[in-house]
Amino acid sequence: MQPHLSFIARATLIVSSLFCCAPFTYANVLDDVKQALAHSQPSAPFSAKVNASIKTLNKEDDDQKTTEGSAYFFIEQGPSGLAIRYTPELLASIEKETQAKKQNAQTPTPTTQAMNRFNYTEFNILLNPVKDIEDDLHKANFIKEETTIYDGKAARLLHFKIPLEKLSEEERKNLKKYDTDYQLWIDEQGTPLASHATGKGSGRVALVIGFEFHFDVRKTYIKSGERLLVSNLESTSGSSGAGMNNNEDIKATLTLLNQAF
Repeated sequence: MQPHLSFIARATLIVSSLFCCAPFTYANVLDDVKQALAHSQPSAPFSAKVNASIKTLNKEDDDQKTTEGSAYFFIEQGPSGLAIRYTPELLASIEKETQAKKQNAQTPTPTTQAMNRFNYTEFNILLNPVKDIEDDLHKANFIKEETTIYDGKAARLLHFKIPLEKLSEEERKNLKKYDTDYQLWIDEQGTPLASHATGKGSGRVALVIGFEFHFDVRKTYIKSGERLLVSNLESTSGSSGAGMNNNEDIKATLTLLNQAF
């Protein structure tokens, strides 16, 4: 980030002073966050209930299709690994939808839709957020830090931007424009409390098919012992191109349980 240069000498000195101090401030903040993330134990045991819902809106020319669904299940991490339990009611609902779909291909399958979309890769976002935060910070340019109040307690709000050139080669593939604003709330020890990422971009596939996209992702974090988890996820995204327009909303909550299931 380059400061705006002023022709007034005093203003120049002030801006230069602030600019010189910025790397030092950023280093301190980043160290706090890195130390807090390093203390997190990604394999620590926990037991939780996950509620997930999804809504999609797909348009192609004059055709429009909306699908939505929701489901809940239980997750437990223990010495033997990760276990996922689907309730008898959930399994019965999926079976009912499967049979109905055989009779009528147009039959809505909201529970099946939710479970197919909210697969391991998706709910792993809730279980292992440390790597995602580290990746975002690695790509981000620090903008500023603010003192604030979060959930009634003193906190720090960090502002970042993630430009196109900071993405990996694979992520940059076919992209022409990309810009993301990333905010991270941390407590006084550097432990993440929440994050908010908004971004948009555009590109071209095979030199002739242009596309645009946008996203808005909010996360709230909690700790189970020394393990960092996502307790709330709200994700809105959309893309358009080649006469198609696709939008998707995902919501998920993770509630810790007092005992194993």
